[in-house]
Amino acid sequence: MASLRILGLFLATFSLTACLNSTTLVKVKPDGSGTVEQTTLVNMAAVKGMVGAQGGGPTGPMMNKEELERTAAQMGEGVRLLSSEPVKGDAGWEGVKAIFAFDDINKVQVNEGPGMSGGTRSRTRSAEPTNDDPVRFKLTRSGATSTLSINFIDRPNAGKTTPPPTDPQQQSQMPDLTNPMIMNMIKTMFNGFKINIGLEVAGSIVKTNAEYVTGPRITLLEMDVAALLADEAKLKALQSKLGPDMSLSEVKPYLKDIKGIKIDGPSITVEFR
Repeated sequence: MASLRILGLFLATFSLTACLNSTTLVKVKPDGSGTVEQTTLVNMAAVKGMVGAQGGGPTGPMMNKEELERTAAQMGEGVRLLSSEPVKGDAGWEGVKAIFAFDDINKVQVNEGPGMSGGTRSRTRSAEPTNDDPVRFKLTRSGATSTLSINFIDRPNAGKTTPPPTDPQQQSQMPDLTNPMIMNMIKTMFNGFKINIGLEVAGSIVKTNAEYVTGPRITLLEMDVAALLADEAKLKALQSKLGPDMSLSEVKPYLKDIKGIKIDGPSITVEFR
């Protein structure tokens, strides 16, 4: 999973994505079929303010059926849109909940980006996860149980050349978290920003190496920016330790004591019945 890109998005990007609240839940049955439930909420007050300041008109949550059907096609062979409905949250958050069905989780693509619609994605899949297609599911059955393997991309930008950490251009892309004005701006812009990606098996888990397990549900990625920003000292220390080419395996130990973020992987197996 390109979870470092999500972390980088928070630390280095100031855009309308700061107004998003996204939840993705993959539900899988022992035969490999299942559903993907995606809920995306937008802080409409913030969006209207930002777009208005740029001279444009207000932009609402994505509700276009054609875009949702295109999202289904991008999720993999045989994925289809079952339903969609508008949803409202607190304090002006609005959006859509969509449910997609699939017949074979081995063919499903799930990206952790916080939007449901996307650009064109190649249908040709490599054997290993890539930056554009960061998750691989593999389900096998043996007797009365099924085993699902979930493999994420461990190192972002694999095979690509990136500037060293001391590169001035790269440094300029990272906000100075020691600056109180920048911290206050980040807190305001990312207020309510949350991402949650989970997996739920139909049945009971026999065994798993996943770190965040509640009953039949596993948390793959969870980010709550309000909680993450609550301890500025730890966040500043974290920024000083992370490099752009660090693998997920290298980053995870630094996140253990950081509230507001959970990242599992890069390889998870869950046996269930």
